[in-house]
Amino acid sequence: MSPASVMLRLPPRRLDQLKALSAVLNLSLADTIGHMLRKEIAAGVIPATIPGIVVQRVGDKVSVTFDDHPALLFSLDIARLFASTIRDVVGGVSGPHTVQAGAWFSIQRVGNGFKINLRMGGPEVTLSGDLSRDLADLIEKAAM
Repeated sequence: MSPASVMLRLPPRRLDQLKALSAVLNLSLADTIGHMLRKEIAAGVIPATIPGIVVQRVGDKVSVTFDDHPALLFSLDIARLFASTIRDVVGGVSGPHTVQAGAWFSIQRVGNGFKINLRMGGPEVTLSGDLSRDLADLIEKAAM
């Protein structure tokens, strides 16, 4: 897995184009790159995955794996609740630290990102808001 933050070298004119697109879309540079990636995912050019995270349907459950940790299974209802809770916390609808009792997951705002914990004391990952929403989409799709 890549380090938490990396430098991306772009020719100055390409950077100016990226900044112009960011301004038009009213997004940060990182979110603009995410926007471009989502377009390629929608077009089928690259798969809808997040490196280090595996979300899949397993019978009547949704399996979520972060990095090398064992997979955790969620019922379809809890998986849908997990996805909507991620969206609510990222979107500012729920508080900056939301714990779902009985579902055993939590989402917490940490700086500019969000710490998503699959169960209390269990596997966790910190993602940007943009990637957190992508994770919610993957979980929701698996729960359909």
